[in-house]
Amino acid sequence: MKKLLIAPLAAAALALTGFVPSASGTATAGSGDIATVAATASCKSLTALSTVHVRKSASTKSTSLRLWYKGTKGCDIKGVDGGSYKNTCGIDSYHYWRKVNYRGSVGYVPNVCVKYS
Repeated sequence: MKKLLIAPLAAAALALTGFVPSASGTATAGSGDIATVAATASCKSLTALSTVHVRKSASTKSTSLRLWYKGTKGCDIKGVDGGSYKNTCGIDSYHYWRKVNYRGSVGYVPNVCVKYS
């Protein structure tokens, strides 16, 4: 009975991660997934210094995709110059942002609100 339940669960897990079983029985990733897998494998871990919005673009006027909670970790993708922000995470004014992946959401956070961990 246990063996009958494992195969469908394994197939569902592979489908959720973007891997699709091929006719040969090996799992393959779609072409768009390869870059995501490679970026995750070489992730530079960041920790949020306070709760911040992960934004769609590097601007405080940009749509918030989600909250990144203080003390939790995410992945650094790259640094970018963007819109200025004021009174954020203890800094009067600055304009540098980090492009990040936080729990599957790729967006931008003020550079001063995260640190490498």
